[in-house]
Amino acid sequence: MLLQYPKLSSSAHVARYEDYRKAHNEFMKLYRGLYNEVSGFSLIPEKFIHEAEPVIDRYLDKVAGENHRSIGLQVISDFINNFYVFMDDATEMFTEHQALAGQTMKYMERVAFLNRKNQKRYIRDCEDDYLQLMPELTRLKDSLTQVKDKVDQTTETLDSLKPVWERIRHKIAA
Repeated sequence: MLLQYPKLSSSAHVARYEDYRKAHNEFMKLYRGLYNEVSGFSLIPEKFIHEAEPVIDRYLDKVAGENHRSIGLQVISDFINNFYVFMDDATEMFTEHQALAGQTMKYMERVAFLNRKNQKRYIRDCEDDYLQLMPELTRLKDSLTQVKDKVDQTTETLDSLKPVWERIRHKIAA
């Protein structure tokens, strides 16, 4: 959804509107980046489960049949527990992102309404309408920062699991 701005005048009030417009554009750029990051991330846990489950099952069947511990069940158990923590964090991250997406849609609906309402007006005549959105835009930016932090934290957890999984997979294959 594009933000269409009313015609600008040379009024001194335009600076306040410019502050809003810059904040809006910055938020939309950050939101698009976060959306792309989360949507790309969403398939990783499911893909991993489909890859890891048969490998771990084969190993556990082998260990049970041979009655020995070449890797150690504790290593696999710890990995699985850490993976479940990751899954919980990822679920929370997706939930928070979904809430942010809903709030952003409501905000964009208000912007679209103002754009239609003020389409043929000069900015000095309608800038207060847009400036009233600043507190909501500030809250959205704060929420976006929190979700971004959660995405970064979840990504770090995943990155810490990858080398452990590679070692387990390598030892199982040997």
